[in-house]
Parts: sequence; C-alpha cells; structure tokens
Amino acid sequence: MRILGILSIIIIFTIQTAFGKEVRTRYGFYIDLPDDYISLSANMDELLKQDKNNEIKIDRKFFNDMMAGSSKSDLNIEYFFPRKKYKGEFNNIYIQVQEGINFKELLAYTEQEICNLMAGQLSALYQKNVKLYSCSYNPNFIEKKTSPGVYYMQTDGPFKNQRAHFVFLQTRLGFTSFVAGCEFMNCSKFKNDMIKIANSRSE
Repeated sequence: MRILGILSIIIIFTIQTAFGKEVRTRYGFYIDLPDDYISLSANMDELLKQDKNNEIKIDRKFFNDMMAGSSKSDLNIEYFFPRKKYKGEFNNIYIQVQEGINFKELLAYTEQEICNLMAGQLSALYQKNVKLYSCSYNPNFIEKKTSPGVYYMQTDGPFKNQRAHFVFLQTRLGFTSFVAGCEFMNCSKFKNDMIKIANSRSE
C-alpha cells in the first residue's frame, strides 16, 4: 500500500505565540508563522550554515549524527525551529508534501485501520512499542478547507520523553503533513502552534 510508505517517510523527523508574518512555503501555499520561529526550507547542512547568528538552540553534533543515514529525499522538508529557548532537535515543527499522492487514498480504510496502521509503522520505524494517544478523523479543531478530510494523531516520539503530533490533509500540490515534535513539558505550545499554522494555510 503506497500510502503506508509515504507515512513512514513523513514521520522520520519527529519532532510565545504571536503570529507576526505570512510566509510562503516552499510548496507554494501560505501560512501564518509565529514570531518566535525561524523558517528554513533547506537540508540540514544548509540550515546550520544559514543560522549564522546562532538563533537556533540545537546540539549540532547530535543532529548531524542523526541525519547521517538519511537520504536526500528524506530532507525535502520545510522546518520551523524555535528561537533559542527550546532544544531544536527535540522541539520543532515541519511541513512535508508528497506530490502525486492524494488524501482520498486514505478514505478506502476505516478510521481505526488508519490509526492502527500508523501505530504499527511508527513502532517498526522507531524499533520500540509506540503508543497512540489519540487519533481522529475530521476533528473540529482543524479546518478542512479544500481537503477531502483531515487526520490528527498524537503518538510517542522517536526519543525518550518526547511526543509527536501529526495533521494529515490535502493541499493542491499533494498529500500534506504538518508535524510537531516536542518534549513533554513543551508539547502544549508546539501542538497548538502547529495546529494554528495548519489552520492558517491558504492557497
């Protein structure tokens, strides 16, 4: 099932809110980005080179080691890193679009099937038993807009004491994921920011 492979790629990177600017994403649609985030649509090496003022609080050796085995396609992600206050390797938001894939492919399965498949994919990917804390189709806090539907999921993240929050929907270019990875103590902020970003999208 093609959609399962796409979901596996999407979840590899899990990871003071005044919305100050509209940003055009690398995928062509617009979002409202909080002032306390830096938008970087480059691969990780380029991202770290661009951060000349050290605005991102991140363990660069850790991130370089983690990314060493990733393919170029895995890095085709638009990252939003918090400025300074939070550890960027554990607390971040990103967007990924898979062209040629349509959200409608998920509609062939029940909500429970999609939720169970995601938990299984994550467990295999992270090589641990991943708990699915919530999973819902068309939740009322996420705007569908032009998407045929929306999935929201909350799971264990790849790292200890980390959670991952996912929003899956359709944009004009393809199957689109908004993802927040966060340490437990920071999840309220990153989840809420990610959902606001997803809801602010315009094409």
